[in-house]
Amino acid sequence: MTIINKKQFILVGILFSLIVGGYLIFNDISSSKKEIKPVFQETSTVEYQNTRYEFSFSLPEDWKGYSIVTSTWEGYTMGTSGDVPSKRGPLVLIRNPKWTVQVPYQDIPIMIFTLTQWDLMVRDKFHIGAAPINPTILGYNANYVFALPARYNYAFPEGWREVDDILKGNPLKPLLSSSVPSPDGKILICGGIPNGSRENVKETTRLFINLPKDIFPDKENNLRFKTVSGNATAGRISNAGPYGEAFSGNNDCWSYYYEFDGKGEVDLTANPNYHVRFVITTSP
Repeated sequence: MTIINKKQFILVGILFSLIVGGYLIFNDISSSKKEIKPVFQETSTVEYQNTRYEFSFSLPEDWKGYSIVTSTWEGYTMGTSGDVPSKRGPLVLIRNPKWTVQVPYQDIPIMIFTLTQWDLMVRDKFHIGAAPINPTILGYNANYVFALPARYNYAFPEGWREVDDILKGNPLKPLLSSSVPSPDGKILICGGIPNGSRENVKETTRLFINLPKDIFPDKENNLRFKTVSGNATAGRISNAGPYGEAFSGNNDCWSYYYEFDGKGEVDLTANPNYHVRFVITTSP
């Protein structure tokens, strides 16, 4: 029978302690790794992409299975016998899968304008529908402005609150493949008078003059008027709001309100290289 002496007993004890300690440390490290293991979450949105007009629209996951309905918007100008159709463009409706003929669900309507169409509408050269307000801009790219019709949910159908919440999240974006507007294009998006144009106005005519903030950053010193002939003048109208903030339709734009008086010609200039000539005639 083998007898374990004291030294051997101590060595066995140390070895046992090392084995048990290593096991516990390994388990502790493993447990720590489990606690900090990253959690990957899937996105909960659905995206509609329109490659024809180069924009995307983010939707909640429960809109999966949506459908697209296409239509046309119409703009009108005042004729001798009333309103006359003068402009038109695409209208895209994103339709919730819950929509039925019996219980129509609120669509998401997106009006599509060329930059020139948008500019003319903002400057009251034509109007859309009976609402006294213009459509609300949702986004734009180099060729188109995308907008929400005025009073689109006036009937408060099923789902109108949900659509309202979706729109508050700024879900419309230009596609990455689309180009950005030129400086002159940004002026049109603001509803500004086109660069290099010649405007014929009657005496006492009042106009909004809108300019993009990123190109014309100096609100107080953007505009300069100079009489070219006659006694034509341009004077600011203060009751439309603070200087540069007369029109609130687009937060990316300054807006000024001016009245044109006298007879003759007056030039408007603004840096960089923006020029418009106004030809003022007396009222009949």
